Amino acid sequence: MGISVSMYKACCKGGPDWPARSAAEADCFNQLRNRSGPAVTMSSIPAPQLLAIEGCGNAVPEPPGMGEARSAALERCLQVLRDTASDSEQFAALLLVTKLAQAGDLSPSTRRRVFDAVGFSLPNRLLVTVETPPDCPPHLFRSLAVSLLAGFSTDSGLAAHPELINKIPLLLGLVSAEPEPGQERPRRDQPGLDLPEQSPTEPAQDGAKRDQPGPNQITQRTAPGPSPTEPHAPGQAEPNQNHCGGAGQQTQLCPDLATIQDSYQCLTALALSPRGPRVLLSRGAVPALCRAHTQRCPGHALALPVLTRILSGAGPAAWQKHEEELTRLLVLLSSEFARSGDSSKFTLCEALPHFLPPPAGAARPGLRPSLDALCAGLREVLGARLSVAQRDPALRLAACLLDGFGAEWLAGSGPGSGQFLALLVNLACVEVRMALEEPDSGSARRDTITACYRILEFGMEACSLGLTCPDAAPGKPPSGLLTLEQSRQVLGVMEEAVAAVIFYLAQVAPVRYRDPFVFASVRLLCAWLAEETSSLKQEVCALLPFLIGYGRALFEGEERDRGLTNQMEELSVTDSGEGGDWPGDALRFLLPGLCHLSVEEGPCAVLLSQGSPALLLRYLSHLWGRLGAAGGCQDQASLQTACSVFLNLTVTEPGIVRTDPSFSSLQTLLMDSLPSLIQKPPLLILAAHFCTLGLLMARLLAGTPALQDRAPSRRFARSALLFLSRAHTLDSDGAGRGVLRSARYSECWEDVGELWFLGMQALGGCVAELPWLADTVLQSGWLGYALELLRACPASADPDLRGALQAVLTPLAQHSQACRDFIRKQQGEVIAKLHCMAELQRHLAGTG
Repeated sequence: MGISVSMYKACCKGGPDWPARSAAEADCFNQLRNRSGPAVTMSSIPAPQLLAIEGCGNAVPEPPGMGEARSAALERCLQVLRDTASDSEQFAALLLVTKLAQAGDLSPSTRRRVFDAVGFSLPNRLLVTVETPPDCPPHLFRSLAVSLLAGFSTDSGLAAHPELINKIPLLLGLVSAEPEPGQERPRRDQPGLDLPEQSPTEPAQDGAKRDQPGPNQITQRTAPGPSPTEPHAPGQAEPNQNHCGGAGQQTQLCPDLATIQDSYQCLTALALSPRGPRVLLSRGAVPALCRAHTQRCPGHALALPVLTRILSGAGPAAWQKHEEELTRLLVLLSSEFARSGDSSKFTLCEALPHFLPPPAGAARPGLRPSLDALCAGLREVLGARLSVAQRDPALRLAACLLDGFGAEWLAGSGPGSGQFLALLVNLACVEVRMALEEPDSGSARRDTITACYRILEFGMEACSLGLTCPDAAPGKPPSGLLTLEQSRQVLGVMEEAVAAVIFYLAQVAPVRYRDPFVFASVRLLCAWLAEETSSLKQEVCALLPFLIGYGRALFEGEERDRGLTNQMEELSVTDSGEGGDWPGDALRFLLPGLCHLSVEEGPCAVLLSQGSPALLLRYLSHLWGRLGAAGGCQDQASLQTACSVFLNLTVTEPGIVRTDPSFSSLQTLLMDSLPSLIQKPPLLILAAHFCTLGLLMARLLAGTPALQDRAPSRRFARSALLFLSRAHTLDSDGAGRGVLRSARYSECWEDVGELWFLGMQALGGCVAELPWLADTVLQSGWLGYALELLRACPASADPDLRGALQAVLTPLAQHSQACRDFIRKQQGEVIAKLHCMAELQRHLAGTG
C-alpha cells in the first residue's frame, strides 16, 4: 500500500490561503488522473491528520466563485474514487474529498456515492493489517479503518449494516481498552485529550456531537498532536503520542482519543437504529460500556449516551442480563450526583432516570447506597432556589424514583422523610397550577408536568395512609410517611392543584381527546376521585359528562387506532421499551372514582343520564373476553371494580335495573360466566363479585326470560351455591372450634367476606321471586351443609354466620314444602331453638 508524497503534501498544505490550496488541489487531480508520482509507504502520513470525511478543521469563508469550482472538483474526485486501481490512489482521492467539502456540506446522496466508491473492503483490509511500518503510530491502520467506519455510520441506511454490526466487538474493545502493564493511562488533563462538554443524555444525531457540527455531519476529530493545518516534520515524534522508534521500543498503546471518539460515533449510530439497542445488548455492549465509564477509560463520558439508548430500547432485558454491571454504574452515578456541587449535578439529573431499574425489579439490596445518595442529592437540589431549567430535571428524577421505589426511596431522608415528601408535593402542585391556569394551558414542559402528576399521585396515597391509620403514635407518621398534620396540609395544596386540572379539562374539546397530556391529566383526576370525593364535589359533578364522554371515545376508538400508545411512551416519566402496550384505557382509571360517585344521589343521576350502564357493560364484556384469552391482574382488578359500580347502582337504583336493558344483558353475561369462573381458584375474588352481583340482580329481574326455569338459570344457581358453601368447613381435628373458615377463603377474606354475606342475603331474597330455586337448593345438598354448620357451631359463636344462614333457611322453609320437610327430618326445630331463630321456628311449626 503506497501513496504519492506530492499528493499527500498537497492535501495537507491547506490553511487560510484558499487560492494557493485550490491550485494545489488542481495539481493533485492531474497527478491522480495520470497515475504518476513516486510511491512511498503510508508511514509518511501523520495519523492525527489522516482522514476523513469529517471535513476541514478551521475553514474560512470562500471567495466568490469558489463554490462552483469546488463542486466540479468534487465530482472529478468521486470519479477518481470509482476508477482507482490501488488502495494508495483510493485513499489519496478520499483525502481530497475531505479537503474539498465538510461532511455537513455533502448531500446524503453524495455521501452515499463516496461509500459506494470505497465500500467496506478498504476498512476491512486496514483492520487485518498487523505490521506497522517504522516511524508511525502503532495503530495507524486500525485508526484509519475506524475513522472510515465512523464516516459510513452517518448514513442511516448503513448504520445497521451487517459489516458494521460485525465490528461491534472491535469497537467495544477500543472504548474499554485497558493500558498495558507499565503504560500510563491517558489522562483527561493531558494536552489534547480534553473532550467537549456534553450532556450524558444528549441524543447524538448521526454520531456523537463534537465541536457542534451540523446535522448529519461526522464530527471533527480531536486528537493528540499538531493541527491538521500544521504538519510536523516526517519522523518527528508527535506531542503526547508514542511512536515506533526501533526494536525494543515498540509498545502497545491504548487507542488514541480520536479513534475512541470514532468508535463511539459508530456505536451511537447503531444504537439509534431501530434494532440497534437489542443488537448491541446481544453483543455485550452493556458490560463493556459500563466498564468504560466506571474505570474512567478515555472518552468515558461518551459511553452514557449509548447506554441511555440501549436502556431506553431494551431496559428490562438489559437489567435482567447485566444487573451487576448496571448496579455498579448506578452506584457510581448516584455518588457523583450526591457529591457534585456544580452544574454537573443538573446534567446527572437528566441522565439518571434512564439508569434506574425497571419497577418490576426495583427491590434490589445492592441499590440501597444509590437510593440514599439520590435522596440526599435531590433534597439538596430541591431545597435551593433554582431556575426552571434546573428544577425540571430534578422533579422528573424524583417522579421516576417514586414510581420505581416509592416509600423505600424516601427512607433515605431519615426522620425527615415526611417533610421531604411534603416539599416534593408542594413544588409539584405549584408547577401544575402555573402550567394549567395559564391561557396556553399545558402546551409547554409537558414532560415535567406529567412527572408532577406522578408525585401528586404518590402524595394522595401517602395522605390516605396518614389520615386513615389510627395506630400511629401522636406526632409520628404511619409507615414512615406523613403525620396527620402533614397529611392535612398536603391535602390542602393538592386540592388546589386538582382544581387547576379540572379547570384545564373543562376546556378540552373532543378533537383533543387523543392528546396524551389530556390522558395524563384525566388519570391524575381519577386518582384523586379514587381517594377523595368529599371536596370539589360540585366541580367534579359538572365535569362528569366530559369524563364519561372521554372514556367512551377512547374505548370505542381503541381497536381502530393504537397510535396513542407510542405517544404515551414518549410522555412517560419512565422507560417502557419492553412494557405492555398502553391500551387507550381511560375507563380503567375512572372506575374507582365511579365506584364512590355511584352511591351519591347527585353524581349517580349524572352517570345514569350519560348512559353509563351501557358503556360499563360493553367495557366489562371486553375485559372478560380479554381475561379469558390472555388477561392478567390488571384486567381482573378492573372487572372487580366494574362489578362494584353495578352493585352500587343495583342497590341505589332498583327501578333502573328493572327497566334498563343493559342490566338484563349483564345478568346473562354473569350467568354464563360464573360456572367456569368458579373452577379457577386464582380468580376467587372475581367469582365473589360475579356471584353476588348476579344474585342481587336476579331478585329484581325475576320476570325476565333469562331467569326462567331453564338449564342456564339452574347452572348459575348451582355455581352460586358452590361458591357460598366453600367458605366454611367443619372442624375435623377435634380442636373444639366447630366451624372453620376454609384456607382458600381465609387468604382473601378481607376482599370476599363482605361479598359472601351480601350474597347470602341476596340468595334468601331470590327464593320468593324464583319458584324453581328452592328445588335447586335442595338438590345441590347445600341445605344439609347449612344445617351441619349450625349443628357444629356453638350457640354463642359467630353471630354473623348464624344470621347469614338464617337469612336463607327461613325463606326456604316459608316458600317450599319440600325444604321444610327436609329441615324437620334433620332436627331443624332443635337447631332453630338452640340458635334462637324464632322466625324459622314458626315456619317449621306451620304457624308462620
